[in-house]
Amino acid sequence: MDTNLTKGKTNKILLSMSVPISIGMLSTFLFQIIDTYFVGQLGSDELTVLSFSSTIYFLIVGLFIGLSVGVSIIIGTAKGANDSTKINQTTFMSLLLSIVTAVSFATLGIYFVDDIFMLMGANKTVLPLIKQYIIPLMYGIPLLTTGLMAGGILRATGNVRNPEIIMAIAGVINLVFDYILIFGRFGFPKLGIESAALATVYSWVFVVIGMAYLLIKDKLLAVKLNDILLRFLSIIKEIIRLAIPTVITQTIAPLTAMYLTFLFAKQSSEAVAAFGVTSRIQTLLMIGILGVSTAITPFIAQNIGAKKQSRVNESIVFGGKASIYLGIIVFFVLMVFIKPIATVFSKNTEVINYTSMYFYIVSGSYVFYGLFIITSSIFNGLQLPANSMKIMLVKSLLFTVPFTLIGAYFGVIGVFYGIFSANVFAGILTAYHMRKQLKKEGSDLAGVNIWNEHKKDFKQVLKL
Repeated sequence: MDTNLTKGKTNKILLSMSVPISIGMLSTFLFQIIDTYFVGQLGSDELTVLSFSSTIYFLIVGLFIGLSVGVSIIIGTAKGANDSTKINQTTFMSLLLSIVTAVSFATLGIYFVDDIFMLMGANKTVLPLIKQYIIPLMYGIPLLTTGLMAGGILRATGNVRNPEIIMAIAGVINLVFDYILIFGRFGFPKLGIESAALATVYSWVFVVIGMAYLLIKDKLLAVKLNDILLRFLSIIKEIIRLAIPTVITQTIAPLTAMYLTFLFAKQSSEAVAAFGVTSRIQTLLMIGILGVSTAITPFIAQNIGAKKQSRVNESIVFGGKASIYLGIIVFFVLMVFIKPIATVFSKNTEVINYTSMYFYIVSGSYVFYGLFIITSSIFNGLQLPANSMKIMLVKSLLFTVPFTLIGAYFGVIGVFYGIFSANVFAGILTAYHMRKQLKKEGSDLAGVNIWNEHKKDFKQVLKL
């Protein structure tokens, strides 16, 4: 059932959106963590394969998440303005665009698989294993990207819980097939690393079926072909106009991860394996911040469409505070538990040590990194995706790349310090740009003393 995001208490609605989104993401990423655990039992080479393959996988996923964010801005704004015709037309065209683009990328990925991974630094030992994993995954990519697009559309219209339920069930399906196929249970052959990819693809089949059901149920595919043909170019132009910056924004992070994987590959295969583990643990623990960032874009878009600026301001405050408080919580959790967590994924002492050291160093920057993530989503909701793209480009090209390149001269730990520094500088830059935008719009938030607001929150907590 759709939620009207233009009515009710802002904090309550954002919380009611963020929690199910976070739970859905938690389920999905938790099963990816378990997937990593299962693959880790096969050996350090297989774990290295997962790290190499994940960079390409997340690059493609990032591209389509970016596309879905651009589409959700259009649909969220149309929802706030009660323009159901535009919602339906945009839904149909975005799904069609998603399928065509995904098939093209998957075809190119399969054809150039050797060249891509050799360029990334994969050696001849792991390349055959990489192909066993990535090729089945590529065949299933159109299923996943269609599901991602459908989920973004549903959330933009206010249907938040159901897409997350679909993703959570898909995670369970992935886990079950992982266990059966990796270890050859219940009479099935033991397929090794290939089975991890097959299990993932099987879960995507369920995602597509489930999302299609929700789209039909919410009458989001009720379009007239004549209307689509008449408005084909205008719809595509609007999607591209808003989606290009969000696509660039979402793909920069996985491209940066590819670059970091290359740096780690120059150090050792254990460093690559550890980076793959840390990436998954980091995503899992940042789930609260990711949930808020996902919820805040359609919330702001709908309220801009409904011309309710006060609610937009309230959501910006909510997002800023959430990024700081959740970042602090994640830091303390990692300081206490990271060593035992690291030992779960590998028996290799070097992999364990690199995983632990990554979080001992990098987790101190998560307050800044969380602020960066949520502010990027706020800019998207404000229909300023170019601003989001600019801060992402600056973070990667001016901070992450040079800092980690310098750090690489001091070994793996030096790269970790480079990532930490990039997150801190990016958070500070993001806060500056957000304040600058608020002043430009003459917003009441421009004059708010942030530290006083945090003091009030702290005093309120002490009273409880």
